Amino acid sequence: MRLVLILILVFLNCKDKKYLRIDDEKESGSMISMRDFSRLSYTKDGVLEWKLLGKESYIYPTDNRTVVYGFEFYQYDGGKYKSYLTGKRGEINHSTKSVLLEGEVNLKTEDGKILKSENLNYNLDEKTLSTDSEVVIYSDGTTIRGKGLRADKGLNKYTVLRPTAITVGGTSPLKEK
Repeated sequence: MRLVLILILVFLNCKDKKYLRIDDEKESGSMISMRDFSRLSYTKDGVLEWKLLGKESYIYPTDNRTVVYGFEFYQYDGGKYKSYLTGKRGEINHSTKSVLLEGEVNLKTEDGKILKSENLNYNLDEKTLSTDSEVVIYSDGTTIRGKGLRADKGLNKYTVLRPTAITVGGTSPLKEK
């Protein structure tokens, strides 16, 4: 009799609980989502080529694209650091082999050049950078501001499409290397 009474009390206290979803995903429709994402690429000889890190990653296999929040991309050449590219959100299109970065985009090269913009396109095949947004480039004491950019990935050759201000210091950024 006591057992029946205990079971009745237990069932009376059991109510439908509403569960809160802890993961509040920034993207919808992805097949795979991950936190603290990282991916490394090595050459056939085992030398590190690049490293991609992200706070959140959403993979869309049917669209052949990946979205990464907290985008951090390190490039290496012969295992040596070459550049560091960051943005709040990066969308990698695996079909076109391009990356679209948005929000506080920063590129820093091994020789100290810095590029800042709100948007940046990186073509992985051609290894080129482009944007139609405002840009600021710091190079050897010289600052160039403008709108629009076409450049190689290391900022060794670049064109600011509509320059608005140049502050000269250090040596000439246009000198031959």
